[in-house]
Amino acid sequence: MNKFRNIIIALAIIAALLIPKFFCRDKKQDGAAKPGGLSKIPVKVGVLVMKDEQVSPAYQVSGTLEANEQVKLNSETQGLVTKIYFKEGANVKKGELLLKMNDADLQAQLKKAIANKKLKDDNAKRNEILLKKEAISQSDYDISMNELNAIDADIEYLKEMIRKTEIRAPFSGTIGLRYISEGAYLTPNTTVATLEDESQLKLAFSIPEKYAMKVKVGDDITFSVSGSDEIYKAKIYAREASVSDQTRAINMRALCGNTQRKLMPGLFASINLKLGSEHASFMIPTQAMVPVLKGQKVYLVKGDSAVEQLIKTGFRSDTQIEVLAGLSNGDSLIVDGIMYMKSGVKVKAINRKK
Repeated sequence: MNKFRNIIIALAIIAALLIPKFFCRDKKQDGAAKPGGLSKIPVKVGVLVMKDEQVSPAYQVSGTLEANEQVKLNSETQGLVTKIYFKEGANVKKGELLLKMNDADLQAQLKKAIANKKLKDDNAKRNEILLKKEAISQSDYDISMNELNAIDADIEYLKEMIRKTEIRAPFSGTIGLRYISEGAYLTPNTTVATLEDESQLKLAFSIPEKYAMKVKVGDDITFSVSGSDEIYKAKIYAREASVSDQTRAINMRALCGNTQRKLMPGLFASINLKLGSEHASFMIPTQAMVPVLKGQKVYLVKGDSAVEQLIKTGFRSDTQIEVLAGLSNGDSLIVDGIMYMKSGVKVKAINRKK
């Protein structure tokens, strides 16, 4: 029994001696692993060796293609449709007759007015002769001339009413789908079809205010559309007079030719805008930059440690950003492992290609 008790006491003494060493080791390991501390174990990071290159400042923006001219065809008056002269999807010329409504009653009134005009005209001529002979008074002659002028006005009014029973193409273009048929009763609220001029297309887009002074009317731009690898050209012809106070952007429009009808209104366009002439600069991956209160910073490898470096940026693309100041040729820029970085952290640099 005493022998068993001695064994237990010996084991307890050994445990008492080993447990403090175990906890001390764990604390040391925990201290090395804390994010706030500087680990002596180097962190593997991917780096790019900086070398300036010739770049053309550019900005990518989205836009929408619009018809050069577009209008919904509506009637100015109401009436029964007697004839439709156009076909859906057809090209029409300016002034071409597209639709006719019933104007039989107006035509009858016009014939009557023209007949009355002849009588009024003959009467005015006779009164003019009689006035010269002093056979009638001036007032009688004035009455006859007034009647003649009134019938002329009636004729003009009837001709205008007849014109309103017709719909003609306001410009040359392509007719869209038709929404009515012959025999329908047409009102001014009814859309007959749409007419679009697609010989030229407008490209509508907007740019941030910081680029407003770098993009001007007359600048050439390039763009592409989904479903095509072709690059198209356009020229900026107009811009809004001021920057929008809601979006802090300025609306612009460019014009591009479309004689071959490769493009159509409504397509989404990816536009490339040039923001200046070609010059030497540094282009870095966007993930290498860290926003801070004073601006932006990056991490460089100096010796075996990471060092913070404030930078000044320029234009950016989807994957890269221009650095105007803060970098030099030969600098080792950390591009991978940024989330583990802090100034003074030991690093092991692994070069990677751009």
